[in-house]
Amino acid sequence: MPWLAQVERYPPAMLRSSFAALCLLAAVVPAQNSTKKIRTAPSPLADRCGSAIEWLESYDAAIARAKETKRPVFWYVPTVANSPMDRQPEIDRAMRAGPFSWPSTIELLNSRFVPLRMAASGDLQKRHGLVRGSFVEPGWIALDADGKELARMHSITTQHPQWFEAPLRQLVGDGADAFPVTPGAKDLWDSYRSGDAAACERLVVAFLAKSPAPALEAEARFLLGAVHRRTQREADALAAWRECTERLPEQPFAWKCAMEAEGHGPFVRGIEDFLAIPARVLRDRDEGSRAPRGTYAEAELWQRGVSFVLAMADQDGIVRDSIYDFGGTDSLANVHIAVTYLCGEALLHAARRADAGQIELSNESRAAVEARLQQLLALAESDAKLALEDRDEILWAHAYRVRFLSRHAQLRGGASADKPKAILGPAVAALSRLQPETGMWFHEYGNPFAVATALQALAFAKEQGETIDEEIVARGVGALRRCRTEQGAYTYGDPGKRAPRATVAAAAGRMPLCELALVQWGKSDAAALQASLAAAFEHHALLAAVRKYDDHADRHGYGGFFFWFDMLGRAEATRFVEDAAQRDVWRAQQKKLVLDLPEFDGCFVDSHELGRAYGTAMALLCLAALADG
Repeated sequence: MPWLAQVERYPPAMLRSSFAALCLLAAVVPAQNSTKKIRTAPSPLADRCGSAIEWLESYDAAIARAKETKRPVFWYVPTVANSPMDRQPEIDRAMRAGPFSWPSTIELLNSRFVPLRMAASGDLQKRHGLVRGSFVEPGWIALDADGKELARMHSITTQHPQWFEAPLRQLVGDGADAFPVTPGAKDLWDSYRSGDAAACERLVVAFLAKSPAPALEAEARFLLGAVHRRTQREADALAAWRECTERLPEQPFAWKCAMEAEGHGPFVRGIEDFLAIPARVLRDRDEGSRAPRGTYAEAELWQRGVSFVLAMADQDGIVRDSIYDFGGTDSLANVHIAVTYLCGEALLHAARRADAGQIELSNESRAAVEARLQQLLALAESDAKLALEDRDEILWAHAYRVRFLSRHAQLRGGASADKPKAILGPAVAALSRLQPETGMWFHEYGNPFAVATALQALAFAKEQGETIDEEIVARGVGALRRCRTEQGAYTYGDPGKRAPRATVAAAAGRMPLCELALVQWGKSDAAALQASLAAAFEHHALLAAVRKYDDHADRHGYGGFFFWFDMLGRAEATRFVEDAAQRDVWRAQQKKLVLDLPEFDGCFVDSHELGRAYGTAMALLCLAALADG
């Protein structure tokens, strides 16, 4: 039997180490292109990030220093032994270029703590509970001189200096609660945090003209690049950061500028920002960087999400924060396009809510949304930005383009629907051509959730009057049914001519999407759809437990990259439940799950590889699907 059909039988270590190669061998799809992952290392200058902190590298030495200095140990844990995390170096770089490059954090750790940087393994790992599943890197623990734990933080997928320092300052009795800045740069940061990019740029330029001290100059040049980057002037951002590295190579902010300019930094990937956050997230703590439950009302999440996805795009409107390269580096362009269309679909729903008075968007934000939507319509007219030679992730780009165009036509209607409908036909044709004779659409390998995504996109297009080839649909439906067990579970991959094998527990996440695709084409029934949703809610904890890992992380094969994907499938499936009472129960349950999950800044994420723009867009799409009516 193909390996994919038996995925639940294998231990997570084997799943993680062999996943890409074995999937390609097992899937019944056309030959794929390169899956080579070209993961560049930082330059020597960028690699100095975090080195201004006086790290010790021995636990015993740190405890001895703590006894001597009467200071607590700050143990930064970049990873733990046997972790299923794929991108451990990238996570570490983001921490070193993020909080460990911030001046006040450097001073705080060096003067009030004994900084220790060491991976967790062996007896120490067991003693302090730094084990896979319960401590998700990156994170830290604070210890007293006897090795007793004082505090801990892990699952950090969002960075902000004030948030990062708050528990540490509380620990050492420092009552400071303002945004921590270098005194000479306070006006600059206040201007950035006000949201007036033009005013901030003018202030920074005037500041630099006064020839400030090297440390302040480096900080100002980083901020200048940050302003450019968040206003879609990426070339200007790179120029500002590179000038800083050339002029001031011994300054920690220059090292951060190098990391950001090379694409490794947390700011360019949207992991880090410096904007205002609620006082509650500084006072109360939840799992990792998640906001305390109830911090944000739904309308606030829409507002913050819109601002974030708008700011994360490049000048051409494409969002490129994702580093998901399981299909090889040559697939990244298609990943970026797919994420961009998801962001566009979220913006369509946001604009409609703003028009209905359900959320408040400023005139500037509304204009920015409309401009972005026009960019995306122009993007959808051409394949110029797609990596057409890639076959590993291009499905998502095609399917989410069809979704975006269909939603645009549906939500705007009238004359506004003319352009998306004109583009929709070629987009549908491109998605249809990607289907092999087996009917098993694929990304890195043939699988039912890729088939379901394609069928769902085609169903959306049909609702807008697009003619869909019945043979294409029939092959897709046949492929999907081929993966379905008698219990309603869907295999992870294509079982081929063998009987499908999958446990409900392992398949519960993908079951609603797969069943929904059949329902949308009239090939399933209410009972089967309800059974799939019941299973998804019953086994939700399995999916949630691995939400912040970037690879398969448990014996069922769940990984963080499935979280928002499965959550959206579940949210959209609830709309098709015929039993009104049950539909309302599940809708409320699913909505609560979403509203409980924003990060402390009001955005969303699962796997850091997929990125926070993807997570935020998917969460907003879940909320749109769960809206009344």
